[in-house]
Amino acid sequence: MPAYTMPGLMTGQNTNDIVKKLVELERRPIKRWETENEYSKAQIQVWGEVKNLTTNLQTKTRALVSFTAPFATKSVTSSEEGVITGEASRTAKSGNRALEVIELAAKHQLSGNEVDTDIRLPEGSFTIHSGKAKETINFPGGSLTDLTQTLKNVASGIVDSSLIKIDKDSSILTVMAVKTGKKNELQFSDPNGILKLAGLVGENKVSPEILRSNLVLDVTKAKPYEISKFKKSEDPKEILIQTEEALVIKPDTAFSNPITPFNINPGVFIEIETLEEGPAVLEIGFVYEREGNVRTKFIPISKVENKYTLTISDYAVEKNFTDIILSNASSADVKIKSITVVTPPKPGTAEPVKVLAEAKDLKLKIDGVEIIRDNNDAITDVLDGISFTVHQVTDEPVTLKINVDHAKGMVLIKEWVAAYNDLMKFTKEITSVDKNSKISDKKEGDDSKMLDISKDFWDHKTKSGILAGENSILRLIASLKTVSNSYYPTVKENGFRVLTDIGISTGAVGSNWEKIQDGLLQIDEERLVQVLSENPDGVRDLFASDANNDAKMEEGVGIRMIEMLKPYNQYASGIVTSKIKLLEDNIAGNNKKIKEHESHLVSFEAKLKQRFLYMEQGVGKNKSVGNYLQNNLFRNNGGE
Repeated sequence: MPAYTMPGLMTGQNTNDIVKKLVELERRPIKRWETENEYSKAQIQVWGEVKNLTTNLQTKTRALVSFTAPFATKSVTSSEEGVITGEASRTAKSGNRALEVIELAAKHQLSGNEVDTDIRLPEGSFTIHSGKAKETINFPGGSLTDLTQTLKNVASGIVDSSLIKIDKDSSILTVMAVKTGKKNELQFSDPNGILKLAGLVGENKVSPEILRSNLVLDVTKAKPYEISKFKKSEDPKEILIQTEEALVIKPDTAFSNPITPFNINPGVFIEIETLEEGPAVLEIGFVYEREGNVRTKFIPISKVENKYTLTISDYAVEKNFTDIILSNASSADVKIKSITVVTPPKPGTAEPVKVLAEAKDLKLKIDGVEIIRDNNDAITDVLDGISFTVHQVTDEPVTLKINVDHAKGMVLIKEWVAAYNDLMKFTKEITSVDKNSKISDKKEGDDSKMLDISKDFWDHKTKSGILAGENSILRLIASLKTVSNSYYPTVKENGFRVLTDIGISTGAVGSNWEKIQDGLLQIDEERLVQVLSENPDGVRDLFASDANNDAKMEEGVGIRMIEMLKPYNQYASGIVTSKIKLLEDNIAGNNKKIKEHESHLVSFEAKLKQRFLYMEQGVGKNKSVGNYLQNNLFRNNGGE
């Protein structure tokens, strides 16, 4: 059994320290791989930021080239604040219009008489009408509260109801139409007397009869209509013929016939009956007066049981009906037996007992032309491309202002320039190189030649970018400059060809050349506001235009920018994704090497210690033999 030896006891050397230094020397590859990993992680972080910045720039660019980009959005205001608000599309014409609000649209509001709060209402049904809508309520019977709740549950789409308690014994039922306008006036049918007992309406009356009147035409006053379509209308042989039995319309003819004018009440319709089998579809028209102008509606209607029916009140309610148009696009004569104007009675058969507020239409004048609508909100059919809401009546005409709203376009362009500059500054920073400086490769007090790329270096680097010399980033910088400084074709005469035309440049005339070379964009806000106000479509076309009229945007700063950025931020095969994947693979490979080398170091250290132990034992043995020989020689010489 070998003797135990204390390290260095025989040789006089600190063998543990020697082993430690030899192990540290053998560990150097691990340090190198760890250093490479730190550097790779830093590069991954940088590439991730490159992807974030390119994606952000691409997103901001897409906002500029979108079909909905608000370069030409217009605002709608009035000279007197609060009269009108609204929005205008790109197609709306800018300018000022005279506006006068005569009356606001109002809801029909009714109140009942006071009734006993504890009254019991019978079972039955009643109907509420509002415009074209109606609701028939089957009431199971109950209290006023039950009736109010039933109205809320069943008829909330056309009427709002509430119950007001006057005192502990009396209550009043009130109702209000959901929609504004005269045509939405509330009407009631109360055959079982439920609403009468609730105090809301009076006696239910018998429904009046439908009014029917024959329309008699004077064919001698008929005039040809749309000769380009109905070519035989001018032929004297093909005129309208009135016989004892029917009015005959020849094939391929159409005629406009004057009638005694009458007002088109709600629900009025025309009923045409033919003597013989007529065509499946007959085109019928009518002429009416609206806001002092003559309007025409020409509509194809289908036959039902030898009758053709056209509800003219759907198109021109409360307007004067002046002419009727009859046509025949078939190959055979059309024989009209009768033309009847049908006026249905009002649907209500029970009159309200108290009217708190009349149903009213909105009445206003724009440039002196009177406009009537049944609501105050989101009116889109008065001025092209404009939606507006009226809030109050005016005492005198005010100015309706329709102006280009450059604020939204300004924000989009500023965000785009900021995203461009952020990417440009970051890419230049990470690729910068100072050739006249030396980068220290060691820490203070460290004599190793190992390259130290650590957090301190990453946080405090000042002399060189971490991706210095990276060709893909250098190409990105060059491409950004090329796209932003190129000329682009114009699709309109007053278009813009380069960003400097709209006030975006790398520096004003006379600016420092070095700063201009940095490639950062600057905005001349005064110029940009001017072009956005005067020619917003030209600004939009500079970023995205359809040069060959194929309904596809293929030219412009924005289009080229998006195409240029695509290779960098594609998810699967993009440049940035590939670079990050390569670095991650390198880190994984180094980690594997580190793990294997650490296992090697354990056995390496054990071997060194074993060998030094053998050396100590050998030296100890030699010293023992030497001492033995020396002592024997001393005795043989007589102790001298």
